[in-house]
Amino acid sequence: MKFVGLTAAQVAQSKKKYGTNVVPGVKRKTAWQFLWEIFNDKINLILLGMLVVFLGLAVFGFGGYLEPIGIGVVLVFVGLIGVATKLRAQRYSIDLKNKTAVRYAVVLRDGKIKRLNTDNIVVGDVVFLQSGETVPADGYVIDGKINVNNSVLNGESAECPKYPVAGFKYNRGAVVTADDYVGPNLLFAGTTVQSGECYMVVGRVGVHTENAKTLLAMRNIDEVKTDLDIKLDNLAQKIGRFGYIGGTIVAIVLLTDVVIASGGINAFLASGWLNVLHQFLNVMIVALTIVVAAVPEGLPFIITMIISQNARNMIRHNVLAKNTHKIPEAGNIQILCTDKTGTLTYGNLIPITNYLGDGSQVDFNSVLPVSRFIVADILFNTGAAWDASGAIVGGTSTQRALLSALDKKSKLVRTVLREIKTLDKIPFDSANKFSAVRIERKSDSKQFVLYMGAPEIILEHVTKYIDVNGVAHKINKSKMMEIIRDNARQAKRMVALAYGVGKTLNAKMPDNLILVSMVAIRDDVRAEVPHAVARMGRAGIHVIMITGDILDTARAIAVDSGIINSDDDVALTARELDSMTDAQIKQILYKLKVVARAVPRTKLRLVKIAQEMNLCIGMCGDGTNDAPALRRADVGFAMGSGTDVCKEAGDIIITDDNFVSIADAVLFGRTFSNNITKFLMFQMPINIMLVVLSLIYPTVFMLPAFVAVQILVINIVMDSLNSLSFGAEPAKPEYMNVPPRPKGASLFSDGVGARIFAACVEFGIIFSLLFLPVVQQIFGDNQDVNLTVRFALIMLIAAFNGFNVRTDDVRILRGISKNPMFLIIAGVIVFGTVAIVQFGGTIFQVVPLTVKQWVAVFGLSALIIPMDLIRKIIRK
Repeated sequence: MKFVGLTAAQVAQSKKKYGTNVVPGVKRKTAWQFLWEIFNDKINLILLGMLVVFLGLAVFGFGGYLEPIGIGVVLVFVGLIGVATKLRAQRYSIDLKNKTAVRYAVVLRDGKIKRLNTDNIVVGDVVFLQSGETVPADGYVIDGKINVNNSVLNGESAECPKYPVAGFKYNRGAVVTADDYVGPNLLFAGTTVQSGECYMVVGRVGVHTENAKTLLAMRNIDEVKTDLDIKLDNLAQKIGRFGYIGGTIVAIVLLTDVVIASGGINAFLASGWLNVLHQFLNVMIVALTIVVAAVPEGLPFIITMIISQNARNMIRHNVLAKNTHKIPEAGNIQILCTDKTGTLTYGNLIPITNYLGDGSQVDFNSVLPVSRFIVADILFNTGAAWDASGAIVGGTSTQRALLSALDKKSKLVRTVLREIKTLDKIPFDSANKFSAVRIERKSDSKQFVLYMGAPEIILEHVTKYIDVNGVAHKINKSKMMEIIRDNARQAKRMVALAYGVGKTLNAKMPDNLILVSMVAIRDDVRAEVPHAVARMGRAGIHVIMITGDILDTARAIAVDSGIINSDDDVALTARELDSMTDAQIKQILYKLKVVARAVPRTKLRLVKIAQEMNLCIGMCGDGTNDAPALRRADVGFAMGSGTDVCKEAGDIIITDDNFVSIADAVLFGRTFSNNITKFLMFQMPINIMLVVLSLIYPTVFMLPAFVAVQILVINIVMDSLNSLSFGAEPAKPEYMNVPPRPKGASLFSDGVGARIFAACVEFGIIFSLLFLPVVQQIFGDNQDVNLTVRFALIMLIAAFNGFNVRTDDVRILRGISKNPMFLIIAGVIVFGTVAIVQFGGTIFQVVPLTVKQWVAVFGLSALIIPMDLIRKIIRK
């Protein structure tokens, strides 16, 4: 090994002198800051101002102290619940960001390879970088060649070559300029390795890196609103207009009643300015509280709470939502393009057979002359390596599999490592599908170029093969192609090893190569994948497998996994797809099941075509070249084992690379959407009926339907508490038995608007029953009692209606045990309502009800359940 790296003592000394590679997270807001934000809201400020005026009027003998105290108590509860929920949402958000921020790097310490969290990197560390990785700190190249993308620093996406500079000395205190970004050997944290491999020495870490300085400066910039945010804002504005109009009409009607009761406008004005102010404020505070109740200004925040709850549940299922507002999009996916290796299959590639050019088989660790070439190609033509504990790290899954075939402690491996030195290297590129390394044999200084890659690519440039004794013979390519096809039919991947003699290494392979061997690698389909694929099919999601394997192997895996299940299903190579026009692809898109030998542009083209058809497309990827497609897709699923660039481009990270987890992500996306619509179906009838009743009662009966403090109580209890109860609703398998919502679908699609209207009608029918003579006999003519009954009734109707909203069928208690929070909150609402009525007194402007009256209130409010059951039965 060329480099040793730092010792443990040097690491400790560097950490003490230069600090760690940790960039401080976003500063958490305090409870006081959240409280200030809540009462900085314009409507809450108006309410606070009115409360102060009411107290002032009470001092002068106009009105009592209990009404402003009641409003003050409710506003305190608004603040406390708002602060508690915002603190909780902040904690979820920060925890989620911390999980997505974890990165690892291969570091040399004490002469051993170690895979470390990048937070633990220190100044002076020697880090090994490969294609697709993010540079973890500022530093400089000391060995190897790479191309990096500096766009995070200077906006330039063109690849910038980096290589060692002889005699270079790093100046840690120098001011970095734009010229340094494109300097030949300087590397900067946050940039990405596009191709190549190198060793770098770390020069700056943590907040001292250029990327950290930019990151810290960006934290004051607001994020762009997502499609979901825009829809919610539009909904809030539409409902807000309804509330403002209703509040204005109520204010006019109530003020008119006051003037009439005073004996006319002149008599009203002659009663004194303090009395006029008092009466005017009484009217305005009722009107304003109607606006507060009707305008769902907290709806976006409530949605954030529900997103946080869903995101936490998703983590338990190996799904990490980096962009949480893409969770509902995951539920709307219509086309899903998935990887094969590690996603549909176990990802544990195992070398099975090693074929020579004559079709014979040889062991990987034999002592035959041909084995030296096999071992050298696997050892040096790879990005994989053994770490200090003997585990294989780095490289691609194929490279790690090949390295696992070798016995690290064998004499053959030790001899090859000792006798061979590497001179130059072309790392594996998914576009070219091969890698190459130029080596020199120390004993005679003879140079070879070793190649490793896709067998059909290698065979195009092969003229001979070597037998077990290392003797070259003319190759029968037809025979080798038959071996490839036979293995492909058994879902085995093939990798070819070859070499050429010479002192030049070019990006293009020469045409006189000698085949060393072809290795068959197997990766079985996960046992749970066929069921998950079937589940996606029932959910109306069309699954397309996109893989770099040859067509026969890809088709075999697709059949085993259940993706191909009909003679009409289409499986193509990327070349065949490239020969088709976009219009032709659109015609077969819902029959296309497999794309083999795919290159990055294949994925990106499919994404664009699906989006032109107004389809929601999800894309899976694990490599750097997948990043454009992941970024462009409606939902990008990055594999947890993928490159840093891939995970940066993706919206959701599948931490176990399992297709089942992708299906779970879809289910959680649909669960989120269902929970949102349930909350809307629960909350909106309450808001609408508050406005409608507050309009009807003053207009028709010349008395208020509810007083201000009651409206505030209804608003805070129903708005805040039930966001938690519906947000905790679990994922249900039946969500995967319906087709996805089309792009641009309204929040009121799929019958949501009809259910809200039906609930409003049911609310209205129950309230109209209050005018039946038999019911009026129970409550009497006392206006205070009737005001109390209306308050209790709307609270309890809403609580019972929550059970209707939970399920779409007649079994309203189905799955209730999986959401204990729902029962707890329903119980709190019921018992809280009884407690307010019986003990709230003048603060809440209620009077205690008798047992008979309570039985009547509970009976009337419970009617909402059978009424909605009838609606459900009729709808079915």
